Amino acid sequence: MTEIDKSKNKSAKKLGIIIAASLAVIAVAVVCIVLAHNGYLATTMRLLKVEGTVTIEDSKGGSKPVTDNIRFQSGDALITGTDGIASVGLDDSKIVTLQNDSRAEFAKKNKQLELKLTKGAVFFNVTQKLKSDEKFEVKTSTMTAGIRGTSGFVYYDAADEGRESLIITDGAVEVSATNPDTGETKTARIEGGQRIKVYLYSDRTENSVEFEVDKVTEEDLSAFTLSMLAENEELMQRVCDYTGWDKDKLKKLLKEVDDLSKVTEPSDTTTTTTTAPKSSTSETPEDTTTTSTTARRPKKKPTRKPTRRPTRKPTRKPKKKKTSKSYKSNSSVSQTPKSVMFVP
Repeated sequence: MTEIDKSKNKSAKKLGIIIAASLAVIAVAVVCIVLAHNGYLATTMRLLKVEGTVTIEDSKGGSKPVTDNIRFQSGDALITGTDGIASVGLDDSKIVTLQNDSRAEFAKKNKQLELKLTKGAVFFNVTQKLKSDEKFEVKTSTMTAGIRGTSGFVYYDAADEGRESLIITDGAVEVSATNPDTGETKTARIEGGQRIKVYLYSDRTENSVEFEVDKVTEEDLSAFTLSMLAENEELMQRVCDYTGWDKDKLKKLLKEVDDLSKVTEPSDTTTTTTTAPKSSTSETPEDTTTTSTTARRPKKKPTRKPTRRPTRKPTRKPKKKKTSKSYKSNSSVSQTPKSVMFVP
């Protein structure tokens, strides 16, 4: 074989390698485009599950269709009705679930995530510690919780005049609060098994922001929080290991709430009217007979009674509440979800 032939063979081999490499690059690009289109990239916010009445608003206030794996854009808002529950995967390691009668807005810029709760309650679960260049914050109107790798429950406490509150179920978070009247900001650190509430004072310029931190037991958890733990065995174990809570007790409490809802299930009476046929030998008008039947309504979760209020005085003196050992609702009526999963 001549040198010219050898050179041609080498050129052909190089050309083949270049073509194969180009095809491989194109194939990878196509796969990435398909995955992005279907919402499977780790950085994509997407709807994971939904139950009951759920709506999505875009940043301009328009509505978006609620479909499986729908992608969320920065500025979108998720709203659940009185019978609604919805979960959103912010990425592969961050999941948030709105309880019924709630609203949350989502914002994202690169690796900076923000969820602003404007109504109701949300449970968050972060399964991996955030990297140094990542940030995930859950906000209310005055409080911000910096989440690094933990789980917890942010809510407006209906039993305490809608006060902004946070329960941490494992890990630790840094909480900051700002008084809009004075501009003062304070921070505090709380860990799993603790609850923090924000108190704002408008009659002073110093110490106008105060936190109340107390210990939380299994009985202090809402039915919604119990359900979030019960449906995720790995999360349940992680929480119990961190807080010392008893797994069987948590499950028992949730079962008692479910049993109570069945006992208090209302019934409805509907009236049906039947008309007796007119006799051929009588001129009297038709006889109308009324019978009653009992129809069962769909069961409705009861509102859990609040436990004893904290002793510290808030900015606005709240009305005294009766004490009870029953379960409390941290926001609106909490329902145990029977989720319809959207499989990616």
